Amino acid sequence: MRFVLTLFTFILIISNYLPAEAKGSNFPYSIGPFITLKGGVNAADVPQGIKNGFTINGLPDFGASGYIPFGEKSQFGLAVDLAYSTYAYDMKVNNSGNLKTSSINYFTLGTNIFIYGFTTGLNFGIPISGNIEYPYTEKTKTTDDMNLMVEFKIGGMIPLYYDETGRVNLIIQFGYFLTEQLNEDYTGSYNHHPASGAIGVSYLFNLSE
Repeated sequence: MRFVLTLFTFILIISNYLPAEAKGSNFPYSIGPFITLKGGVNAADVPQGIKNGFTINGLPDFGASGYIPFGEKSQFGLAVDLAYSTYAYDMKVNNSGNLKTSSINYFTLGTNIFIYGFTTGLNFGIPISGNIEYPYTEKTKTTDDMNLMVEFKIGGMIPLYYDETGRVNLIIQFGYFLTEQLNEDYTGSYNHHPASGAIGVSYLFNLSE
């Protein structure tokens, strides 16, 4: 709860510095590209002697975003994303350095409620490929090894510039897997639940006035 309040306060502070056009009535139907840089960690428990570690994705997330307004007077609507998304995280042996880095790629559909720059919703993903890097070797994960993904997301899509053509948005997103990532138990009951944070930009072209 403290994290949510801090994020909401941050979005409100930024909103005070937006141009007047971005503070008024609702945005029109719009669509456009986005790109984000993301890092992640496995938020699930791990066996004794192993530690979870944070890592930055080697490949940014990218895709297309759309906005569907609910009404005309309030900035309230539905934000939808179609994306190529990557979730990476380290696992370390206590006091002995990195054990492995897992990186899983998904085709994702995101649905988020948008309220004055604040967003929250769910992300649904189909696994495409995966890779595990060990200190001296690599292993490919097939889609048969992975579950379909459902992720809870919270963050912001904050307009930085707005005109009659469209708007530039700052994207801030945090996510957590509600589903287990692998379709088999990892050392008993230790299945992975990635958590991630992302920052990026989008440009949404207005489809109506």
